[in-house]
Amino acid sequence: MTRVPARPQYDAVVGLDPRPGLEPGFAFALVKLTYEIKGAAALLSQPEPLLFDFWSDETLEPRFPPGSDYWLDKQYSDVVIRGSAFAPGGRPTPSMFVSAEIGRTTKRIAVFGKRLVEWGQGNPRPSRPEPFVEMPLLYQNAYGGLDNRVPIPAQLEQDYMRTVALGMQFDHPGLYPRNPVGKGYLVSPDPVDGVELPNLEDPADMLTAERLITRKPDLWYRQPLPWCFEWTVGLTFPRYLFMGINAWFPPPDDSTLPEVKRGFIPSHLRGRLEKDHDLAAGYMQEASLGMVVSTPLAGQPVTLTGMHPEESTITFTVPPAPSIEIEVEGERAALPPLLTNLVIFPADKKFTAVYCAKTKGLQRAFIPGIHKNIPITARINRDAPIRYESPPTIRDRLLAAGVVS
Repeated sequence: MTRVPARPQYDAVVGLDPRPGLEPGFAFALVKLTYEIKGAAALLSQPEPLLFDFWSDETLEPRFPPGSDYWLDKQYSDVVIRGSAFAPGGRPTPSMFVSAEIGRTTKRIAVFGKRLVEWGQGNPRPSRPEPFVEMPLLYQNAYGGLDNRVPIPAQLEQDYMRTVALGMQFDHPGLYPRNPVGKGYLVSPDPVDGVELPNLEDPADMLTAERLITRKPDLWYRQPLPWCFEWTVGLTFPRYLFMGINAWFPPPDDSTLPEVKRGFIPSHLRGRLEKDHDLAAGYMQEASLGMVVSTPLAGQPVTLTGMHPEESTITFTVPPAPSIEIEVEGERAALPPLLTNLVIFPADKKFTAVYCAKTKGLQRAFIPGIHKNIPITARINRDAPIRYESPPTIRDRLLAAGVVS
């Protein structure tokens, strides 16, 4: 299902809390603005539509695709950069750095050309990187992957085979929990040909020759973090911890775990979730490690380096948030918008910004499918109101089907 933007300057939707059993819930508005980067200025551009309405679009595959604009309970801003590293001046290079500075948040990635594991005498080691001109900044090029030589633990073999028989095989003890689609994850020390190493690495935590082989699958958590700017997937560590799921081989949950030590997730998360269910909202943050920003971004400078084929650096300032007013049964209120998704496309010199505003509650419950007219509207930047589109009532649907008269 492809949306058509609601207005020539932006896309927006107004709705009711879609979660079942939580009436009277709240009303919300989502607004998506698209900008071109001209010099150092951000100028409104042809609007991109809101993406992946998993609440109402049952055709989505997967059911919750990464990068949805429809998460309603995010607490912070996800900053995502979708693009490539480009060799300076278009001259092939074996390695380089790219970086992103968003306000006080900084992240750097070391980028390498194609490398293989060389299995000489003694320990295996990385080969010299091949020169490249463009390297996509994708999780497929970051550290991770599958070592399918890892055996299924005997006590879990029956459960594993049952999921395979049901066509539900999505996990394996040899998958790197942080990034199953990446490169370079090896458990067994036995030589295997054609193993590619990651093209993207954290400069502060490189994959050395001594760390190429884990030897024990339960020591995966000591390996480098997959370093990227892209959306994360729901079934990856540590994001799925917020849903009460853990890896085949659960890691420690204290500062021994790099994600805890570096402040990406709280310590003892699973135990805390049992006492504070609000922590589960962390699952909705889909940005990569270090790119979930808790401070307001409006007016903050952005500098991207190494991600445009002709310009070494791109800079702009995050625009102010739009004004959002929601009116319910004639009562209108200006609500504070939260920047939920800031998605940057450096090669195209554009970005999108999605904002969410919610009422604190409703005076009474509105039930889509029962109430024919639900009087809720939203105004964006004092524009003409966008009305809540009430779905057909159950009675209307029965009449249309000829079941009742």
